[in-house]
Amino acid sequence: MSLQDQEAFLSNIHPFEVLDDDQINNCIKHMDIAYYPKDRVLISPEKISDHFFIIIKGAVYEYKDDEVVMDYHQEDSFDANSLIYNETKNTFKVHEDLICYELEKTTFLKLIEENEKFKNFFLKNLVNKIKTLKDKEYTSELSSFMIAKVDDTIIHQACIVSEDTKLIDAIERSMTFKTSTIIVKKEDNTYGIITDSLLKVKVLLEGRSLDIPVKEIAIFPLMTVFNDDYLFDALTILIKRNIKRIGVTNSQGEMIGVVEQIDILSHFANNTYVVDTKIKKAKTIEDLKDSSNDLINIIKSLQAKGVKVNHISNLIGQLNTKVYQKLYQLVVPKELQKDACLIVMGSEGRNEQIIKTDQDNALVVKDGIDVALYRPYMEQLTAHLIDFGYPPCEGNIMVSNPFWCKTVSEYKNETKRWIEAPDMQNYMDLAIFFDSFAVAGDKELLINLKDDLFDKLHDQDVFMAYFAKATLTFDTPSTVANFMTKVHYIDIKKTAVFPIVQGIRSLALREKIRETTTVKRIKILERKKVLEKEKADELLEAFDVVNTLRLKSQLEKLLENKEINNEIDTHNLGKIERDLLKDSFKIVIDFKKFIAYSFKTDKIS
Repeated sequence: MSLQDQEAFLSNIHPFEVLDDDQINNCIKHMDIAYYPKDRVLISPEKISDHFFIIIKGAVYEYKDDEVVMDYHQEDSFDANSLIYNETKNTFKVHEDLICYELEKTTFLKLIEENEKFKNFFLKNLVNKIKTLKDKEYTSELSSFMIAKVDDTIIHQACIVSEDTKLIDAIERSMTFKTSTIIVKKEDNTYGIITDSLLKVKVLLEGRSLDIPVKEIAIFPLMTVFNDDYLFDALTILIKRNIKRIGVTNSQGEMIGVVEQIDILSHFANNTYVVDTKIKKAKTIEDLKDSSNDLINIIKSLQAKGVKVNHISNLIGQLNTKVYQKLYQLVVPKELQKDACLIVMGSEGRNEQIIKTDQDNALVVKDGIDVALYRPYMEQLTAHLIDFGYPPCEGNIMVSNPFWCKTVSEYKNETKRWIEAPDMQNYMDLAIFFDSFAVAGDKELLINLKDDLFDKLHDQDVFMAYFAKATLTFDTPSTVANFMTKVHYIDIKKTAVFPIVQGIRSLALREKIRETTTVKRIKILERKKVLEKEKADELLEAFDVVNTLRLKSQLEKLLENKEINNEIDTHNLGKIERDLLKDSFKIVIDFKKFIAYSFKTDKIS
């Protein structure tokens, strides 16, 4: 290669692109091309190399106790740790005839000393390495959409009055602030709100005096976000709560202003609010179907702008919930609605289904009410959801199935059977049910069932071990070479998503955690000291990586009118995506070992 070719090659290898021209030239000056045949050992505990290797062609496997733990291919590099610490526990062996660059150890260590970014990449932990790679891969897609904080939009100065202030005085004060929103502060430093619409309803229509204290009509509590929260999270709260403004506090909990829905929407300039409004105003099934079909355009827009998959699933989950709520109202007679609870389960219950891949739902009916009254309407509800584009569940876990349309007592008998007569189907039914989330009707019915489930699982260590063992059902590749073969499709759900979901679900069930989303469960488990911070951070990053790759693949299939599934084509992955996937698989494999140890799955058959 010419010097120019060498420079171009190096600049494409992360993190060499952070080096300045002099440092790149110094690399080239102290770098040679080498050839090694298959099976040559390059590095081992007994043989620490004097070079940093960058692969031009061929493959190298890294072994730990005869087990392949990592593989390296074109444009991959290794092994910084053995050069920095002058030791290794692993062996690096040529798997396919190797042509590579060898960078002298002294030059490599000098770059570590001179360049902070270069050093950080090699010295940071796995979580920070993944974050660095993700930033590099998706920087071109990032926008204010992804990184905007509440501080980045318009925060209107808050008109704050004490709870005993006369209403007339509060209105006069709001006029000096040129706002129609009054923030009411109680003695315990909590806040409430009075809006124009509230004044019309509670004062004008009810003929109340303007001399009453503001606490008599204010709505408590006021929903708030921190000024350094992501603006996208604020938008999600507005959509979920059906509100038009939200309070903004600083890190000390002091009210600093109000953010209006219109300002957030203008910042993002997307049609989320339009779809939300269409769902609210839908008066017929056709109106609602039209609104539901608009969700895919939001998903495409958010994904194209680099929004994290967790934020996308959260927002789409809120909108899907509203579709279910409205459909329940349109299909079920009003007199029946209050005596039942419509629930979504599985990925929908966890708020993790972005593309409509199936539907898992059920109905819980109050004891003493005839379930047969609901069944015709549940058949209609399922049929409408299918028409809306929610594919039927292959396992028939839908409200149209009598098994998933029962009274509270009947569900309690069912959960008892799942626990006392366990088999794989019962484990999965319990797992799906545990992820249930109430979307319409009397939500207390589901709370009652969850309480009963937690009580039944007390001291059920053997059951929990079998339940957690499902985490180990599918193999997770230890190397990219495991799937970079002629068969280059991999089911990312089985190999990575499911093990994280099921493992975290098992821990959450044992700890009686009511939260259903995997991300929030991980954070709660960290707070409860069940997961160490490093492991929690690793899982969050890996979960984001594999779900991002899955969503990207599903959207590509949608564009090409192909069947949507959980497979990704590894031949379409860029180098950084491949590195991210390898690191994520490593985290999943370690997590499986953690689950096996935590639940002592080796003690059961």
